Amino acid sequence: MPIIDTNTLVKLQKDIERVRNICILAHVDHGKTTLADSLVASNGIISQRMAGKLRYLDTRQDEQERGITMKSSSISLYYRGGADNADNEQDYLVNLIDSPGHVDFSSEVSTAVRLCDGAIVVVDVVEGVCPQTRACLEQVYTEQLKPVLVLNKIDRLIMEMQLKPLDAFFHISQILEQVNAVLGSIFASDVLSKEDITKKDNYESALEEVDDSNLYFSPAAGNVIFCSAYDGWAFSVSDFAKIYSKRLEMTQSDLEQVLWGDFFYNTKQKYALAGAQEKAKKPMFVQFVLENIWSLYDIIAVRKDKEKLPIIAEKLGIKLQARDLRISDPKVQIKTVFGQWLPIDRTVLEMVVRHVPPPNVISDERAERLLFPRNVALNAYSKETLLLKEDFKRCSDESLNVIVFVSKMTPVHVSQLPQNKPKRLNEEQLQARREEVRRRIEDRKQFAEKAELENLTVGIEQLNVEETPAQTEVQKNVEQEPPEKADYVFIAFARIFSGTLKTGMRLYNLAPKHDPRNKEQLNSDSPYISEVTIGDLYLFMGGELQALDEVPAGNIVGIGGLDEDIIKTATLSSTINCTSFSELSVMATPILRVAIEPVNPQDLPKLVKGLKLLNQADACVEVSMAPTGEHVITTLGEVHVEKCVRDLEESYAKIKVNVSEPIVSFRETIVPEATIDMVNEAIIKTATDKDITKKIITQQTANKFGTIRVIALPLPQTAVDILDKYISFFKELATNVKGITVSEKYSTLIAQIKTQLTNALTEFDLKGLTALKPTELVERIWALGPRNCGTNILLNLTDYEQPNFWQSLTHQIDVDAIAKAVSDVRRDYNSSFVNGFQLVTAAGPLCEEPMQGVAFVVLEWTVEANEDLNSKSYGPFSGQVLTASKESCRMAFQAQPQRLVSPMYSCNIVVNAEVLGKMYAVIGRRHGKILSGDLTQGSGNFSVMAILPVIESFNFAQEIRKQTSGLACPQLMFSHWELVRMLMTMPPHITLY
Repeated sequence: MPIIDTNTLVKLQKDIERVRNICILAHVDHGKTTLADSLVASNGIISQRMAGKLRYLDTRQDEQERGITMKSSSISLYYRGGADNADNEQDYLVNLIDSPGHVDFSSEVSTAVRLCDGAIVVVDVVEGVCPQTRACLEQVYTEQLKPVLVLNKIDRLIMEMQLKPLDAFFHISQILEQVNAVLGSIFASDVLSKEDITKKDNYESALEEVDDSNLYFSPAAGNVIFCSAYDGWAFSVSDFAKIYSKRLEMTQSDLEQVLWGDFFYNTKQKYALAGAQEKAKKPMFVQFVLENIWSLYDIIAVRKDKEKLPIIAEKLGIKLQARDLRISDPKVQIKTVFGQWLPIDRTVLEMVVRHVPPPNVISDERAERLLFPRNVALNAYSKETLLLKEDFKRCSDESLNVIVFVSKMTPVHVSQLPQNKPKRLNEEQLQARREEVRRRIEDRKQFAEKAELENLTVGIEQLNVEETPAQTEVQKNVEQEPPEKADYVFIAFARIFSGTLKTGMRLYNLAPKHDPRNKEQLNSDSPYISEVTIGDLYLFMGGELQALDEVPAGNIVGIGGLDEDIIKTATLSSTINCTSFSELSVMATPILRVAIEPVNPQDLPKLVKGLKLLNQADACVEVSMAPTGEHVITTLGEVHVEKCVRDLEESYAKIKVNVSEPIVSFRETIVPEATIDMVNEAIIKTATDKDITKKIITQQTANKFGTIRVIALPLPQTAVDILDKYISFFKELATNVKGITVSEKYSTLIAQIKTQLTNALTEFDLKGLTALKPTELVERIWALGPRNCGTNILLNLTDYEQPNFWQSLTHQIDVDAIAKAVSDVRRDYNSSFVNGFQLVTAAGPLCEEPMQGVAFVVLEWTVEANEDLNSKSYGPFSGQVLTASKESCRMAFQAQPQRLVSPMYSCNIVVNAEVLGKMYAVIGRRHGKILSGDLTQGSGNFSVMAILPVIESFNFAQEIRKQTSGLACPQLMFSHWELVRMLMTMPPHITLY
């Protein structure tokens, strides 16, 4: 197909029904970029024979060197199809985004998913469902995209695993069941999490009431494709149904329903019957599909019988040229034959235009999720804001309300901008250039003749001229250095959800904290609103950009001129009544921190400037400055660190830098006292050892008018897990504007959390300090820490009536508590007490790291009402309460057995059986633990799951590849926090994992 003119794509942008926005998601090395190459080749941008080798959308040098995708890249493709008859086919515009599969670049997946309406999920049929495959399916489900499935690398079943067609059919069926099982578990967990468990008389599961019929992948439904992206072929069930419908005397629609599954064809009755496996019959998919593909591979790749190629081409209805028959490479021959018989681009794009909805088909649930925070009731918004939802769903280019979401800022070298590229010349301009060249040649000849005459008198003239200082001449000739220009500009990677975006348009940049419910923020003077001017508009074409004048709603666009206004993400709108889009759902959180410093200290300003650019260019990196003055970057993993350092050295700072060893965050906690010693013998405790009063800390304020008694106790692990699960939820509620009604959904969720905590606190050992039931203990929770959303609890067992923690989350007013507070002087210093707790949980006594899983039980808090409470000699009493609260909690923590909690990676490795022992040795040296090691069915590879301390993970990937000769490639993802077995009698730096 010839290269499509940009004007054709621009015209298609205006027809919203024929636009499709899709992204390709998969585990690393499952074939995303190879598949993208085949789709790009359909538009004639690259050769079909180079598809899979060129990796067109991997524009970075390190992407080509490593063979993995590190950033999301977009390209707009033209496709004609969408109908069974060629006469009814229509033109479509497919905006394709290729995303990374490596866990270290999962943030790029989040930026791609937000802009799309559908997703192509690619699964390697040999490796099956991998950890990142599950993460991608969760992302698709969360963002409510329409997924389609591509089962890739079918050729490996033939050439590598050498399975027979029947065995391959059962193997593919198992892979499909695995994918659907993952989807089912994600769906079930989501439904059950929304179930109201507070109703005791409800014994029916919420799963019985929901419909999941359209959730799963099924070849009969047309949302599954079988392909080999490297060999350039793909097919769906409907492709073979169209071929065999006349021969088998069945309608195409009926044949599509029985061609996949446990059906066999009865030649006498000329009808498909169920029960192929039970009756030992060959399934129709094996008989009519797989056996044909297997026989072609056998002839071309195994037996290499060239003489049969013309006969095969005639039967398949394809044309082979003479040069195709002369080719000796069987792989090229397979690409040639299969590429014409079962073209991958037509099959995949046809499935996309049929199953992925256009941009103007958005469900109410997805529109509300993107526009409105989940913790706020919709009736709290004004009519103007609620009407924007209809514009959002309609996605009309005629709408006066322009809504644009920027998911990331993409760095582009200035030489790649369309305005900086040399333009093509027409015939008149070429002729003028030729005349100019001829004229310059003639002038040069005349100048040479004059120069010979002048050279004779140059020496004499120089003797007669008085010499001038060389320095003066240099200063005259040296021009003033021009100001340094930036090599990179940032293009906003965005999608238009409503209206038409034009160059030079003025829009409002709405910060994440912008809230249209707050009337004070509905003006241009608000700190969360800034006005920006839209610069140049671009159409993404892989590594190239095409300039545009305007872009209608529903399309993906690049926006220039926003470098100084947007850091990472932003919501742009023509009205300030629009809400700020919800935050991107993150698949993994940055945890690996390293300190960066320049090799030459004089280059520090360049490093600071480079870090600022890096922070803007990378969607997931976090740049900060440590209290020691070090510049620290927080990344997702080791490969991510290497990419950031390379970008700093080669692109942004252009200086050499030193990278420190990883700075790993730990947690501090306390544990119950040991009952057995190191040789598994019971520890006999005396009456003195059992005396719990020794663990209770009593602290007075500086002026002796306030007394606090506190004990620190370890929380049950189930309670810690619940608080850790809902950290983001508590954080969101803590930042909510006071006086604003919380949504009914969040009120229900709070009730569920209370129920779960009540069940978890039944295991809480309070050492007989109180007889309160778990339900009452939940109501006595004073605060969570640190930052009001951690896994530590401040529990009030005194006679003081603290503000109800749960009502404060929903911003409800407790009238009875306010009436009691009037007569209680302690209410005035409530925030000071809680702030002391927040400070100590944010930095523990062991190594100034945050605490985890500690309950600080306040047994007594008394304040004497006295006129000298705020005497000048001791300072404000609020500060005294804060200090006493902080010190008492710190000493209570130190009175218990203390431990560190280390972050752990989950490590997934696919490794050959020959190097399994070497891989185990590497993991053992780094204090890792093997959880499972299962043989992948039909191959000699093992899928190993292990956990590894984050602090031991630096250079882990290089070592394991070196020891296994490149046969093992680990995927590291943060898993959980694990207690470090540490003896307090040891020096602090010695730990045992």
